Amino acid sequence: SATPFWIDDVRELAPAIAWALSPVSWSRTLGSLVEAFRYSPLPFAGALLLLGLVFYSRRPLGKQFKSLNKKVGRPATDHIGLTLSALGISAARALPLPLLLAVIGWALTRSPYHTDFTAAVALSLHAVAPFLYNTLLFRILCAKDGVMQVHFGWSTDRLPVIRKQLDRLTVVGIPIIFVAVLVYGAPSPAHRESLARLAFIILMIIFSGVTHALLHPRKGVAASYYQSHVNSWISKLRWPWYALGAGSPLLLAVASLLGFLYTAATLTGRLVDTFWLILVIIVVNLVVTRWLALTKRKIAWQMAQKEREEQLAASEGEAGSEGEAAPVIESKPLDLDAVDQQTTRLVNAGLFFVGALATWGIWSEMVPALGILDQVSLWSQTTMIDGEEAIVPVTLTDLLLAVFVAGVTAIASTNLPGLMEIALLQRMTLQPGSRYAINTLLRYVVVTVGTIAVLNIVGWKWSQIQWLVAALSVGLGFGLQEIVANFVSGLVILFERPVRVGDTVTVGQLTGTVSRVRIRATTITDWDRKEIIVPNKSFITEQVINWTLSDPITRIVIPVGISYGSDVELANRVMQETLHSMPLVLDEPPPKVYFVGFGDSSLNFNLYVHSRELSDRLPLTH
Repeated sequence: SATPFWIDDVRELAPAIAWALSPVSWSRTLGSLVEAFRYSPLPFAGALLLLGLVFYSRRPLGKQFKSLNKKVGRPATDHIGLTLSALGISAARALPLPLLLAVIGWALTRSPYHTDFTAAVALSLHAVAPFLYNTLLFRILCAKDGVMQVHFGWSTDRLPVIRKQLDRLTVVGIPIIFVAVLVYGAPSPAHRESLARLAFIILMIIFSGVTHALLHPRKGVAASYYQSHVNSWISKLRWPWYALGAGSPLLLAVASLLGFLYTAATLTGRLVDTFWLILVIIVVNLVVTRWLALTKRKIAWQMAQKEREEQLAASEGEAGSEGEAAPVIESKPLDLDAVDQQTTRLVNAGLFFVGALATWGIWSEMVPALGILDQVSLWSQTTMIDGEEAIVPVTLTDLLLAVFVAGVTAIASTNLPGLMEIALLQRMTLQPGSRYAINTLLRYVVVTVGTIAVLNIVGWKWSQIQWLVAALSVGLGFGLQEIVANFVSGLVILFERPVRVGDTVTVGQLTGTVSRVRIRATTITDWDRKEIIVPNKSFITEQVINWTLSDPITRIVIPVGISYGSDVELANRVMQETLHSMPLVLDEPPPKVYFVGFGDSSLNFNLYVHSRELSDRLPLTH
């Protein structure tokens, strides 16, 4: 879009600078701003009122921010709402100056006295305002005692490096961006090819210096991560990341020198948007990770407190001594390794997919060559369009999208139960078996929805495959009726829950604890620690004893015979006193002793006692 930079462009620098600094043009711009307020007073009054409100609230928000930070790290007060509030306050504190620039630019576009110079100024302000806001926002997040340090536990060694580079972007980069966009909007091509190009080159050098300081594998902000995660794929690609980040701006500067000014400017905008997207994904990942870490810490606190209460109750019951206070779990800095592996994988995969889609949205217009994938037709499908049947091809893009959805489904079905367990189910008063049933059903739903989505993408609509499904159903009913019966029985077990994970059951001659409920069979671990696979159909069609379904208390009947001629009153009293003195015998229901009949050589009594747990039956009988 321009000739290569040469001596003639150097000569045009003086006229371009004179055009950019023209007092007449700036006075007309100021007059246009005044006329814009006169022309539309109400919108501008509302904008100024909002701006004044934002300025006025900065100090109260700063005090509120410090108050929130004092609650972080304390088990009794720390929660994810503090982090979200701190992020919101930081976003509001960075708003005044960018909002002012945006309002001025908007006013210039509304002015009845519109000139080329005022249009260029408005375009510059609209370009500078969002860039300045993002820079100020992350500068506030990385400030001393800011969100990154207090809430996310970033080390104080790398935060000064980030602040220094953000200050460089704010103080030096913002004015150069304003000049570059201002002169680029000039009506004279010579101005764009001289001063605008020179400002663009300087800006690229600044960007390269910033990325060099941030991404250097040995001196950058991620150096400690690379050292502690040597085997991760991010660490293995640290030098390519660094070369791409620090070298891309220099390549764009060279491209602008060679005359590809429009291309370089457009690619720069996409690179800057990608840079902000990466920072946003990092912040979102930190927020989610901190939320999960706080949730796990809260669960650990509740479990420790419950265990301590049980210990105190036991000690008071045995010795009658007073217990100590509940243990205090100290607050620890954010640790990514403390999060459950399933949850971490799901969060990382979800952010990766969202980031990939967002990156595609940013760069989709820059890679039209990939549109060739839409021209590769694999097969065709018949669909209804405006009430009429039409043949629509299924392209290679559809197939790649189906693979993408299948990958998302596989990751979600594998790792979503872990996230549900940590984030939601532990907060509810559910038994382990109930949580297991919910997770299993959730996995079934995810797989079903993902399968239907994949089939729809590749052209297999329900209306086209319903007859195939019906035929398969009949075939399954005859040929695989046992498997289908076990599958349906498994669904009944999960929904009705007559048998849950952790229950002690008796099926036929088999007694053990339910350890897993699968699609076809249920796994029972018996007292010899053998794992026995029992078809689900057995739990529905046969008589099953569930020892712990609703109440773990069970009754034990122990027969006792005494010889004829014995002191029956004494024997009865001894048995009564013995039962009441045993700690494993429950007082409610009370133990009973009954004479039940005359034997051939003994007077027969039965002892009726109740045990609290199933594991107490054998010790109690002994």
